[in-house]
Amino acid sequence: MATLEKIRNKAGLLVGAVGLALLAFIIGDFLKSGSTFFHQSKEKIVIVDGQAVGYQEFMKRVEDMSDAYKNNYGGTLQEDQHDQIRQTVYDEMVGKILLDNESEKTGLTVGAEELADMIMGKDISPMIQQYFKNPQTGVFDRNALMQFLQIIESEDMWLNYSAAEQQQLAAQKMQWDDMKKAIVEQKKTGKLIAFLSSAMVSNVIDAKAAYEENNVNVDFNFVAQPYASIPDAEVAVSERELKSLYEKRKEEFKQEEARVIDYIFVAIAPGSKDIQEAIVRLDTVRSELQRTDDIADIVNDNSDVKYSDVYLSTDALNESERVFVSKAETGDVEGPVSEGSNLYYIHKLIGKKEAPDSVKLNLLVLPNFADDAKLKAYADSLTRVVTDGKPFTEMVSELTEGKGNGDAGWQTEISLFRNVLDAKFVDAIFKSDVNKVSFHKAALRNYLVQVSEKTKPVTKYKIGTVQYQITASQETMNKIYNDLSAYITTHNKLESFKNSGESAGYVVQKEVPVYASQLRLSSVECSRPVIRWAFNSKKGSISEIMQCGDYYVVAAVEGKLKKGYRPLKDVADILKRELLNQKKGEKIVKSLETKNLTSLEDYARAMNTEPQEVKFVTFSTPRISSIGADPAVNVVALSTEKGKISKPFAGRTATYVLAVTDRRTGEQPFDGKMQMQQLDMQNGYRVMSFMQNNALLKENAKIEDNRIRFF
Repeated sequence: MATLEKIRNKAGLLVGAVGLALLAFIIGDFLKSGSTFFHQSKEKIVIVDGQAVGYQEFMKRVEDMSDAYKNNYGGTLQEDQHDQIRQTVYDEMVGKILLDNESEKTGLTVGAEELADMIMGKDISPMIQQYFKNPQTGVFDRNALMQFLQIIESEDMWLNYSAAEQQQLAAQKMQWDDMKKAIVEQKKTGKLIAFLSSAMVSNVIDAKAAYEENNVNVDFNFVAQPYASIPDAEVAVSERELKSLYEKRKEEFKQEEARVIDYIFVAIAPGSKDIQEAIVRLDTVRSELQRTDDIADIVNDNSDVKYSDVYLSTDALNESERVFVSKAETGDVEGPVSEGSNLYYIHKLIGKKEAPDSVKLNLLVLPNFADDAKLKAYADSLTRVVTDGKPFTEMVSELTEGKGNGDAGWQTEISLFRNVLDAKFVDAIFKSDVNKVSFHKAALRNYLVQVSEKTKPVTKYKIGTVQYQITASQETMNKIYNDLSAYITTHNKLESFKNSGESAGYVVQKEVPVYASQLRLSSVECSRPVIRWAFNSKKGSISEIMQCGDYYVVAAVEGKLKKGYRPLKDVADILKRELLNQKKGEKIVKSLETKNLTSLEDYARAMNTEPQEVKFVTFSTPRISSIGADPAVNVVALSTEKGKISKPFAGRTATYVLAVTDRRTGEQPFDGKMQMQQLDMQNGYRVMSFMQNNALLKENAKIEDNRIRFF
């Protein structure tokens, strides 16, 4: 009982303790979830009108696109290529959100039947037509598309291929799925362009104005006095005038957030010792090529481009090879020959022959059989079908249930070699008789092939080329790096860093604005890390030396530009120059008017210049010979009568007087309907150009670009 009484007496304290514990649990959970929330907010690559693209989603798309690129082109990606892929994915994802939002507002959709028609129907997408183009004729090849779909859409057929081939097919399937999504987006964009273009309808007044802009052209002589002929000190610009012009032109000075940097970039170029050592090596390679015709290993071990064991027509050779074969005999070796930029070639002519440049192929990939005897029996049975009179293409069409006909189009030796990587197979095909059906094994696949046509024989060459780009040795790289490092150590303050470069032999790029969305510095490949460093550093900071492709780069932060309008002090020089020119123009015009001159020659003497002649100027001529772009000249020239002299007037960079010598009117009568159609077409092109880079959709969108946080 005593114990129960104690519990009753302490009940309030117990409840309070439990309450505090629960509160601590809740607060702790909130803090954890809050931490997760804030962490997730930092994981957003971009937010478009409130819709976010997360880092994981973005990088998955980047990886898929990178894999597709490597599968199509082989090799590894350079940093600039990674940057371009990330930019492409960013534009694609932002564009899709913007397009989907706009499509939803306007009710534009692409249905399943419409998609099917764009893939296999009468309205095949231009993207698909471009991808499945016959390399010889340059036109869309429906059969190639059908053959591709037969394989890619039937995963049961994949079991007949090796694991590596199945992996490649899976990658191609992913690319195909991406292409289908892309053609849907393309169709939506086309509909939106048509929708917007239909809202920009021209009228007869527009048509008449456009007709007259181009229907009349004039010849004229002119004299000009440049504003530079008057010292700036002779005219004055007040602060009030600067502020007034700034307010009028403020919209022109909108800017994104930026960092202003100074930077030095130094090419990592080979030194004289590197070049001498490379020439010695290339001389050794030349001697090896002279001793043997078995050159594949020699070329592959020493060349930046692998050896292709096929014959090539002159069209397939590079310029250096064409010059070589024009004078070489079989067995001749030439080089090393410099092509500039430390690029050298060594050539050996292995053989020369007269043979067709191209053959037109019918081709069927045969399934794999565990037993070679069964494979040969199957191939023989198909061969007999063609031999007995059935066309090869018809036979393949029946086998594939109409999804393809085996037409592989025109192939050169090199194009076939790159697809099959088997020189013996290529040689056999080009030696094959026309219309003969033959069975071949090549590169782990089995083929039934028929050459249906051949081009006329041309001279073809088998050539071994060692292409060698001389690069800087580690010793040279260390010297360049150490010299630049010594400069930074000595000049480790901002003013010293940017003002002492010339005396040390460096060119300093000064006060360069860089933006968060910018991929690289001008003329410096792979330099995105420099921009990212600038956005994460304070004013006065000097970076470590960064290797950007073939350059070493070191940068210093000058300052920061805020998003919004550039302040007056930053654009005052631009505006002041405009006002100075305006005042100089007024001064020159006033001075000339007081002289009461009546001929162009008189004006020329007064302006200390000589008359010049211009012909065929219309109202819409964008740039006039000897003058440049100055709309005031177009207006005065077209409004001045033939044989008359204009009054002096101020242009952009000079004061002018014109004397119109001839005036012509086109014989084509005004056709309002045709002119309006042309204007509507031009409006459509304008809308299309804005839509292609999302400029139109971005105009009123709220986009928060956070890429600089990640890469």
